[in-house]
Amino acid sequence: MPKSSSTNTSLLTSQVAASLLASKSSSQSSGSVASKSTSLGSMSQLASKSSSQSSTSQLPSKSTSQSSESSVKFTCRKLTNEDIKQKQPFFNRLYKTVAWKLVAVGGFSPNVNHGELLNAAIEALKATLDVFFVPLKELADLPQNKSSQESIVCELRCKSVYLGTGCGKSKENAKAVASREALKLFLKKKVVVKICKRKYRGNEIEDLVLLDEESRPVNLPPALKHPQELL
Repeated sequence: MPKSSSTNTSLLTSQVAASLLASKSSSQSSGSVASKSTSLGSMSQLASKSSSQSSTSQLPSKSTSQSSESSVKFTCRKLTNEDIKQKQPFFNRLYKTVAWKLVAVGGFSPNVNHGELLNAAIEALKATLDVFFVPLKELADLPQNKSSQESIVCELRCKSVYLGTGCGKSKENAKAVASREALKLFLKKKVVVKICKRKYRGNEIEDLVLLDEESRPVNLPPALKHPQELL
């Protein structure tokens, strides 16, 4: 074979080989790019899904928080005679129960545990004596005529009706004073539930108050909690 023909054949073979290599390289490169693009797309979708799930998971938490905040709120309403009619029958029965228990201990005296007697009478009627305490220094409208040694204020309520307030050196002492004041109401011929004005954090509010037939609802001690929060 002539030398020029051999040279041409070798050159053609080299060109074909180069073309095949270029084609293979291009195919691999395209595949790599496509694979990389697909991978990035998948990662993008995962990130988007994760972000969406994260946002969704935060919604119940926010809703729960809002629900919790709304649960501590209460709606104030004007008290009416209907409220009195609902409460009075219970205190008529409590009056009789307290009277019998006072007779059993020999009558009202300093030797009687006023707190235990009042609580026992209320529990006998399947009700609960509600007790609240506040440090005297934190009370906006301070009770009058209290010595500097008295540091705790106690308020007693039952069936959302105010019974009495007491101050003392300790919670136990303050409760004993409040119980004594509450029991004094039952020494008259009858007790009555009335709508009265009281102070709460400097503002005048309405409250259901238990009084004896001769009591005048003036200068009542300030409320330790908003009464309508307890209705």
